[in-house]
Amino acid sequence: MDARLHSAWLAGRIRHRRLRPVSHQFQYRTGLLALDLDDWPHIGGISRLFSVGRFNWLSLHRSDYLAPATPDLKQAVQDQVEAATGWRPDGRIELITHPRYLGYIFNPVSFYCCYAPEASPENGDLPRVVAAQITNTPWHERHVYCLEGAPQQNSRSGWHTQQYRFHKRFHVSPYNPMDQEYHWVFSARGPELRIHMNVRRDGNRVFDATLEVQRTPFNRKTVRNHIRRFPLETIKVAAGIYWHALRLKLKGAVFQPHPDKLDRQDPAYRLGHDDHGERVDDAVPGTGKVSSWRT
Repeated sequence: MDARLHSAWLAGRIRHRRLRPVSHQFQYRTGLLALDLDDWPHIGGISRLFSVGRFNWLSLHRSDYLAPATPDLKQAVQDQVEAATGWRPDGRIELITHPRYLGYIFNPVSFYCCYAPEASPENGDLPRVVAAQITNTPWHERHVYCLEGAPQQNSRSGWHTQQYRFHKRFHVSPYNPMDQEYHWVFSARGPELRIHMNVRRDGNRVFDATLEVQRTPFNRKTVRNHIRRFPLETIKVAAGIYWHALRLKLKGAVFQPHPDKLDRQDPAYRLGHDDHGERVDDAVPGTGKVSSWRT
């Protein structure tokens, strides 16, 4: 790793399983960037294939992330987390995301992982707060769930785990209604990271997704290796969403209208549209707090 940088690549696999009312599943290899936000000013100088603020095979652009009106992304994350939790992050902040590939960007979710001053993601420490910014398609709306304070559970195999249970407040898939609950699990062991999401409705698990990745250093060589393995990752992600949406439609999945298009008498009408810090967890023992923010 370059002596100036703490950023890393994350490589592994992602799996989606839809269990009901229509069964459908897939998995594929994936690669993401774990960007230490202190590296933002320097990371574009590591490789001729990676730039900040200009077109390249891989590039970062401030407008693609949280609160783009604030020039400094780290300050924007600190402001968001302080508004949500009362704690202003004073340790490392790591953004798990896709950069642009040949100018194209789409991130279904980006995780801003805010660590205590003594914590380090390389050691398998878990963040004190996670701000998860979700973008839907084709609407390209953005929403943030701010997750904080889950107690850490340690397994004999060395995994550290935190859990969050909360109510859905943002329309993502056109085949998923709004009356659903989330159960998110973050687990780390050294350079390994797992993020698992269960979706439940009426007490039944209807969907789950799992991301399993391992950290590798960020340097000139690994930039080239990443492009060889994942040359068009954001394009692959967006195309895959529409391809699997078509397959679900052909299997008989029922389209769910956007909450803004529902009848005004529907309980889900504009649900989450005006959220500004609403508490959306159920305070289940062993889990953390979650607030909802439309951005």
